[in-house]
Amino acid sequence: MAKGSVATPSHSINPVSHLSYLIEAVLQDSCDQPPDFHENYRRQFATLVGLSFTAMLAKGSWPRCSQWQLITFLGYGDNFTQSKDKFGELSILVAELVCNAISPFKLLGMPRYFDDFMLAMTSIIYPTSMELMEKKRNIRELLQTLFEKCD
Repeated sequence: MAKGSVATPSHSINPVSHLSYLIEAVLQDSCDQPPDFHENYRRQFATLVGLSFTAMLAKGSWPRCSQWQLITFLGYGDNFTQSKDKFGELSILVAELVCNAISPFKLLGMPRYFDDFMLAMTSIIYPTSMELMEKKRNIRELLQTLFEKCD
């Protein structure tokens, strides 16, 4: 049986563009899923965005761009996981928020809610049931490599 793997990014990669590409690809692939899938998927996005913003606030910073990004995210409403015309801008917005949160997470010493942040991020990149633990580990490794470049 072949093992699934996730490519590790090179040192010259732009983490925001790479992460937004991954998010947009999954949004496109999951567009035709049943309503209960979308309800859970939107919750994962909201958790990720909320924890990203929380990390920035806990560090003592409130960047104007992040405030605008949060307001913009909230403005997408309840059907953003099915709004194909918004996938590009949504994926960039979420990727920027996530990457902007990495430095605060590091400065805060990776607080307990970092695990929830990583779970939400993993669930967004790979939203189906995580039957293959190795694939889940590979995704976490990819995300950690990307996050190292977010500083």
